[in-house]
Amino acid sequence: MKKVHYAWVNVLVCVLVLFACGTVCQTYGVFLQPIAAELGVGMGQVSGVITVLNCVVALSGPLAAKIVDRYGMKKILPLALLGVAAALAMLSTVRTLPIVYLLYAVCGCGLYYGMYFLCPYIVNRWFRTRVAETIALIITAMAVGGTVGNLVLGDLIARQGWRAAYRLEAIFLCAVAAVVFLLLRDDPEGKGCKPYAAGSGDASRVQTNFKGGQGVTARSVFRRPEFYMLVFYVAGMQFCVGLQSQIPNLALSIGLPAVVGASAASLNSLGGIPAKALLSFFNVKIGVTRSVMLYNAIGIVGLLGVLLCPNRTGIHLFALLFGFAIGSTTVQLPLMSNRLFGASKAYGEIHARIVLLSGLLATPSSLLAGLVYDSTGQYTLMLVSLIVIFAAAALLAAGAWRIAERSEETAP
Repeated sequence: MKKVHYAWVNVLVCVLVLFACGTVCQTYGVFLQPIAAELGVGMGQVSGVITVLNCVVALSGPLAAKIVDRYGMKKILPLALLGVAAALAMLSTVRTLPIVYLLYAVCGCGLYYGMYFLCPYIVNRWFRTRVAETIALIITAMAVGGTVGNLVLGDLIARQGWRAAYRLEAIFLCAVAAVVFLLLRDDPEGKGCKPYAAGSGDASRVQTNFKGGQGVTARSVFRRPEFYMLVFYVAGMQFCVGLQSQIPNLALSIGLPAVVGASAASLNSLGGIPAKALLSFFNVKIGVTRSVMLYNAIGIVGLLGVLLCPNRTGIHLFALLFGFAIGSTTVQLPLMSNRLFGASKAYGEIHARIVLLSGLLATPSSLLAGLVYDSTGQYTLMLVSLIVIFAAAALLAAGAWRIAERSEETAP
């Protein structure tokens, strides 16, 4: 019987970690309204915690890269997950909003390692072929975690309250940290093996795919228009992601019960599963540019659905299609940044800057959505704005990809 390459054990660990991250970062929405009601604050105020979390996640990138380079993911990731677990446990005891902000900031510091750093770190070290498929598989787990998390936590909140839900999340994160510590390996050398498919014909083909960014440094990248196109594309898509946390309250705002809001939030995460699974197929069959436009057009259809049909069917359709559209971003970002700057010796630093700048630009989205609701009692203005952002983001991505194609045509 052929022995399973240890690279696939690492993939399973990554899948578990991304699943756990999904149960935390894609379930904010089911917590916001109960917290706002118990603490006596508005949706705008409590939505600000998501802005804080996203801001901290974005700012964590450069420091996280240096820490992992020095100590390794096997040592750092379990500590990061335990830090998030501790913050979640303390969230179950809070009585004031500023402490909620502080603890979500702690969550942001720890979640960065799992959400953004783990997948490229492990795949780049352990795989020489099937890179795109492996990245898509791992990142899909976060959408699955969000789907399951919204269902389980939404039901638990309805029965036992939001504090019990935070405690359950904390226990789960502790278990995941233990698995990471026991099974994750940073390098193939540590297991006495070579990367998966090292030396194969596929490996050489994959390694020569990307010529963009030759000669680009961490400083000169700021003079490249494609850098800003990619930053604003990702920022636009992440800005749209900010509405995810408002989906349960969006249901309440149009007169639907809380259980419908929880199911819509779950459908939103569910939409991201086929989105990621089908993305590689669409990228190959119709090209990345058309693929981005297709996904964003589907998001626009979802937004129009809830605007024109503000009922149970409309919000479920919106949640599913919206989740499908924004589910592409986490896969397209590493693919596009690699295509544009993969040949640069400073690629890691450039990618971290894309994540940092786009994250900072997108951080106000959830806060703005909450403030719009507090001032108008509805989300119409925010929904219309996202239609414009989806369209603009697609054009920016198309422009950046065209520059990448021209760069490869002229590369030696």
